Amino acid sequence: MKTLTRLKDWQAANFGIVLAVGVCLAILAMGTWLTRYELAQPPLDDVGFFYEWKLAQPDFWSRATVWIGFVVHQVAIWFTIWWAQDRSSRKYTDTLKPVNLIALGINVVFIILHYLQTAFLYDGIAQDIPSWTAQGAVIMMLYIIMTMENRRRGMFFGRKLNFRKEFYDWLKRYHGYAFSFAVIYTFWFHPMVPTWGHLLGFVHVILVMVQGSLMFTRMHLNRRWIVLLEILVLPHAALVAINQGGGLVYMFVLGFAAIFIVTQMHGLGLKPWVKNLFGASFALTVFVIYAFIRQPFQVNEVIRIPFIEYGLVFVTYWLWLLFARLAGKLNRFRANDGTPLPTAAGD
Repeated sequence: MKTLTRLKDWQAANFGIVLAVGVCLAILAMGTWLTRYELAQPPLDDVGFFYEWKLAQPDFWSRATVWIGFVVHQVAIWFTIWWAQDRSSRKYTDTLKPVNLIALGINVVFIILHYLQTAFLYDGIAQDIPSWTAQGAVIMMLYIIMTMENRRRGMFFGRKLNFRKEFYDWLKRYHGYAFSFAVIYTFWFHPMVPTWGHLLGFVHVILVMVQGSLMFTRMHLNRRWIVLLEILVLPHAALVAINQGGGLVYMFVLGFAAIFIVTQMHGLGLKPWVKNLFGASFALTVFVIYAFIRQPFQVNEVIRIPFIEYGLVFVTYWLWLLFARLAGKLNRFRANDGTPLPTAAGD
């Protein structure tokens, strides 16, 4: 253990990338084997949101194993978060602590178990839960990241919102529990099937699992690593939308691209001319699509996802502010932010 704790946090991040690629290759290798399962068929009145990767005739074990896997995985990771916050040093370092290794080990074990569960029983918890819940979990994680990163990169073209320091303290303490739920729920929601949408999705959730395992390391705060985890949702959502059809791909691709232009790219330390180039390219793309491919009135597709994400940022803050005031935690509503975040090496 002593030797392992000398490992650098960036080495663990690289391990996560290799692990995600390796899992995808293993899923591809299992592809033919999975054709033995009979899958559910959409109803005649389906409008494109039916989740087709679930058994036509699930049994007790196909349901029980996936739910047990999800719950035990979740509780185990929640325990490591609690341990890291209350039992170990909160100092940010560039080397791994024992809790980081334990969290990484837990995730690797349950990734293997989910692979085996898919191979022999197939189903995910999608059998019992509607697909919008998994999408909602990812949206929750993304807008909380945007909120927490507001102090470093701002919310709108580098401009920061003046939220209270206590709000950030609350997010810092509890966001790990929310993020781990979102990613582990999404991970067990889907069987490990070899479609492009699923493969990119599993790359994303595995990297987020690694990010969560790197709690209280400098890599956990690295702004480029964080933006990578945010932007990976774009190609995944695009492939899922293409499969669903109906033009949803424009809403997802342009919506998440708009958030990158308005918020995420401003945390990368880019030169102004690079930001302007990204912005101009995005504006030109939108113009061409809605002038020659889609109808002009459909341009509202671009703002649907940003409207939800930014709206949830404000709603979450206002609800926290209200409950904190009612609970007597605040003497007034005035914001008093100003405490800087810990910084990651190289930022």
